[in-house]
Parts: sequence; structure tokens; C-alpha cells
Amino acid sequence: MIFGTSLMFQVPMNELAVEVALSGCEPEEHFVYLSTHSERREGPETMEDYLNGGRRFFPMIAAGVARMVNRDEIVWVRYEKLPTAIAETTIVEKLTILELTDGTRIEGIVPIDRPREFSRISDVLNDLSEFFMRIDDEADTYYVNKKFIRLVIPR
Repeated sequence: MIFGTSLMFQVPMNELAVEVALSGCEPEEHFVYLSTHSERREGPETMEDYLNGGRRFFPMIAAGVARMVNRDEIVWVRYEKLPTAIAETTIVEKLTILELTDGTRIEGIVPIDRPREFSRISDVLNDLSEFFMRIDDEADTYYVNKKFIRLVIPR
């Protein structure tokens, strides 16, 4: 037995800088840590995996302080637009306007990676297995909590 020795276990993670809007608060910069292995598919964990997985609380760091953020209080998460290589696998792209419960509007492309018979905006909105939906504007990728969407205008 060894005394006085501290063993630290570290799990490799991918750090991602994001802006997070919590209900009733101004958006703030946070850091999230994505796993190098996805539980939902092959490869590293994506933001979609992170937000739509089984977690109820998300570990994040804001202003150097670790936080556990309740999924139900996240209005949206935004970060630099995903590379086009990811978008190339998309089956359907729908130009859409989302109006949120606070009156904010986000206009952009909703990428839908589903079989054609389930590739309508209504299919994405009504999918109970996903809490957040993705929309890309010209510069950023958003994941919007469906709970905070008041109105959707497909273009």
C-alpha cells in the first residue's frame, strides 16, 4: 500500500467554446467538454449527442467556474458554424425561421439527416427523442431547445 500518493484519473475530452443562453439570462460564453467516444454512434461525441443524450445536467465552465446546467433551462447553444464536410451528409436542408418564447428570431438552414419520408420540419419538431434541434445561420450553428420554440416558419 502506498501512502501519500494521489492518483488522478483523467478522461480525454474535446473542449468546445460555446455561447449559452439560459432562460431569463443574457447569453454567456461557456466551455463544454465532449467525449472522444459517442454513446449514440461511431466516432467522437458531437454537440448533438451531448445535448440530446441522457444527461439532465450538463457540466460547463463559465468565467473559470464549474457549473452543472439544467438542460431544461438552456434556450440555445451557439458556436462557430460546423464545417461543410458535416453538412454534405445532410439529406435535406430547410430554410426556416424559429421564433422563440422571448421573441428572438433565428433564421437559417435546418439540416435534416433522416429518411425522406421523415424529413419534414414537423418530423424534427415532433421527435420526442431529441430535446434540441440544429439550425445554421450564415456564421454560427445553434442548437435550440424545442421547449422554447413558439413558432416555426418554413421558407
